[in-house]
Amino acid sequence: MRKLAFLLAIPLLLGTAATADAATGTVHLIGGSHADLKNPTTGQCVQLAPPYPGPRGIDNHTNSTVTIYLNSTCTSDDTARLVPPGKSYEVSSTWYPIISIVTLKVG
Repeated sequence: MRKLAFLLAIPLLLGTAATADAATGTVHLIGGSHADLKNPTTGQCVQLAPPYPGPRGIDNHTNSTVTIYLNSTCTSDDTARLVPPGKSYEVSSTWYPIISIVTLKVG
């Protein structure tokens, strides 16, 4: 009987874990050709370029911080920027489309 209860509980545990891995809301991408990210998965490196240019900015309408990168590996360097919930960020309009957001990570 205990085995049956345990086996029945597994789908419930897995189902609740999946919802905890997504931010609630939308990351609006400004420029580029990608669609907005709705309820994006947290911790995942999202490739936005190619195609080039990537977006020139984002509006973070999620409940999580978004980190934007100008490199393709989601590695923090001096160009990475944290965008808190409810905030926006745009790369230099002077250098766009030469410089654009290449990847981002939520959470």
